[in-house]
Amino acid sequence: RPCMACVGSRVSVLASRLAFFGASPSSRALARSAGRPAMPPKAKTTTQQGLGAFLKKGIKMVDHIKVDVPVAAKDAEGKSPTRASGRKRTTKAEADAKRAEKEAKKPKKAGPSREHERRCWDAGKAVVCGVDEAGRGPLAGPVVAAACVFPEDLVIDAINDSKQMTEEDREAVFEELMADDRVLKSVCVIDHERIDEINILEATMEAMARSVEGLSTKADWVLIDGNRVPPPLADRAEAIVKGDAKSVCIAAASVLAKVTRDRMMVEIAEKHPEYGFEAHKGYGVKAHMDAIHKHGPCPYHRRTFAPMKYMPGGSAYDGA
Repeated sequence: RPCMACVGSRVSVLASRLAFFGASPSSRALARSAGRPAMPPKAKTTTQQGLGAFLKKGIKMVDHIKVDVPVAAKDAEGKSPTRASGRKRTTKAEADAKRAEKEAKKPKKAGPSREHERRCWDAGKAVVCGVDEAGRGPLAGPVVAAACVFPEDLVIDAINDSKQMTEEDREAVFEELMADDRVLKSVCVIDHERIDEINILEATMEAMARSVEGLSTKADWVLIDGNRVPPPLADRAEAIVKGDAKSVCIAAASVLAKVTRDRMMVEIAEKHPEYGFEAHKGYGVKAHMDAIHKHGPCPYHRRTFAPMKYMPGGSAYDGA
């Protein structure tokens, strides 16, 4: 059992603590500092004066600064010359020449060759024709297919996949092919009504087969651009993916088909100028789509193609 002296000392300590916390802050500070050595006073630091203080004192900040600024000499009319740019300026002719030089340095892609035809010739197939089409994707106008037998000794440097040629080059090659009687050619046109009747794939196959049948000399072997062979040609034809960029006779056929169809679309544009067929040839570009929504379809639009199929007279029109 604790003695009375210990209890009394604990009570006195508790009472002194209660008195300490109940005192004012200044009293507590004095109680803490009792018995400690006095701290030396802090040295007064001078604060840095700002610009306002200097100006208030009348001190001029730039009296001692001297900067020599070069003054541009004026011309005879008294005008100061304009600031010269460090960038070298080039004229449009110089820029075009530089661009042409840059393009000339790029490695040229190999154009179509006679490799596929030579393989057929070596196999005893004397008459080899190429076939290609134009107009599967447009919303209006016909699909056109062409077949072409290109003489072995004939060379036309400009011939290529028609999509890679300019309109001027296509027209020039087309005229050269049409003028040369040694070139056997046949073109078949399937109109928009037949396309709507049997669908575009079947119409394309039909146009290809009929173009081959239209040659003045029967072809021993047929090289077709794409991945399908028309059923009537199954026993004497092969499909070549991107064949218009690989085979000269297919490239020639692609030019014949493309130019024939483009000229037909220009004639249609004269009858219906509001659609701009002469520019886009019936493909679904924005200007063409806007014209369809504004004027509705014309008689040459394919009614089984969107958006015409959902319009009055279209194949999927529900009357709403």
